[in-house]
Amino acid sequence: MNKKNIILVSKACLLLSMLGFCIPVFDEANGFAALIYFLRAGEGALYVSIGIALILCFLAMAASILFSSLYFIRGKKDNLTPATAAVDWALMALVVLSMLFSFIAVKKFTDEDVEFSTGFYFMVYGMAAHIIVYLYSTLLGENLSTKSEEKRAYWMLSLPAILFYFGVMTFPSIFSVVLSLTNYSGGSLFEEGALKFVGFKNYMKVFADQYFYISLKNNFWIVLVSVFGQLPLGFFLAYVLTRGLVKGRDFFQTMIYLPCVISTVVIGILFQTFFSSHGAWTEIMKWINPSYEWTMNSQPMIPVLFVILWMYTGTYLIIFMANLQKIDPQIMEAATIDGATEWQVLWHIIFPELSGVFVISAILAISGSLKSFDLIYVMTGGGPAKQTYVLSLYMFDKAFRGASDYPMANTISTIMVVISLVLIGIVKTLEKKFGAKED
Repeated sequence: MNKKNIILVSKACLLLSMLGFCIPVFDEANGFAALIYFLRAGEGALYVSIGIALILCFLAMAASILFSSLYFIRGKKDNLTPATAAVDWALMALVVLSMLFSFIAVKKFTDEDVEFSTGFYFMVYGMAAHIIVYLYSTLLGENLSTKSEEKRAYWMLSLPAILFYFGVMTFPSIFSVVLSLTNYSGGSLFEEGALKFVGFKNYMKVFADQYFYISLKNNFWIVLVSVFGQLPLGFFLAYVLTRGLVKGRDFFQTMIYLPCVISTVVIGILFQTFFSSHGAWTEIMKWINPSYEWTMNSQPMIPVLFVILWMYTGTYLIIFMANLQKIDPQIMEAATIDGATEWQVLWHIIFPELSGVFVISAILAISGSLKSFDLIYVMTGGGPAKQTYVLSLYMFDKAFRGASDYPMANTISTIMVVISLVLIGIVKTLEKKFGAKED
């Protein structure tokens, strides 16, 4: 597809979105019926103005497409001349101004006009598609013969993903850090007094709260179980199954990975019942020791850590099995023929080959441990007496339970990110110092 076709497709995206808005599909509040209603409205010049703006927007977009099509057909050129480009930009400016006016005005609609508001947002998505495709058309070159054109093609392909990642991940994270330094407690950001800079006051409140340290301790226990429990156990099982040291490889692989595909809510309820005072665990222990009494108050995190170890080991089993199968078996056979023991093959061949996989798995384990929420929320709810609190549950309670404290919730989330980055940095440093590089 050449440049002129992409330009036309970009405009067609916006035209189709406006057609989707203008055609009355669902009810009379959408489409031209809505515009006629607005133009006939006896009260409120706002509706009349929006109707005129949308009509101008639609006609300008259609004129822009017709103008570009006739120019390209008659001139057989991929680029507009300066004069014709000015006309095209003027038509596009009219579209943007009309939509901007409608976007601002639609915020003043009452509740009964929600259908029209929804239709307008659908049109805005078309505008976003138009901008992305039109951006492609401006970055597109005829070939990739020079470094500048290669760089332009690189940005053409990567820029949408970068913008999407920034909008979905980076901006909310940065905004959360900013809010943690304010007194923002919900509602409009632009109301007077809604946002006031308070510095590190919220961090001082968090560090003075005893439940923060309980949550932090429990999270570190989960990190330790994940990094020094799930990873070694997952690798050991993957090594045993891959090397064929036991029979029934497919059966064991399925059974070990099965907990990973079961709903976390189901597992949480299952083990909540299993470890209850009248559950199977208590009955088994009473059968062994009639005087046994189990209470969650003694060591409430032990059942949670056991379930986490059992539930997620299968994930690392699959990761290590997939990477063990990538190692050339002839290398290990040659080492065995030369007299190497199983331990020597493991230490001098397999460990160096999988050093990068261990690092990536450790990063996954750390990040997953710090954001662990659903299993604990279902299994214990943070109890008894908040002794199974973790940082994510602590943040959830501050934000959504009782009297909401959004500044502290944002502060806790920022602390979680900082802890995660520090631990990942330690793992990467150890990998550079002691690990071997993968080819």
